[in-house]
Amino acid sequence: MEQTALTAISTVGFPIVVTFYLLTSFQKSMDRLSGEIAKLTEFLQAMERERKAK
Repeated sequence: MEQTALTAISTVGFPIVVTFYLLTSFQKSMDRLSGEIAKLTEFLQAMERERKAK
């Protein structure tokens, strides 16, 4: 893994490797955030249905 990273840095340059790393990390965070927003939406919809049922 370390050798692969060093090869990538020497081949395409440090800024490109850092950008790729940051984008993949950001994508993972956005996927988790999307999942949490979906859960929150479902919870709020269930609360609204419960409120209307009363």
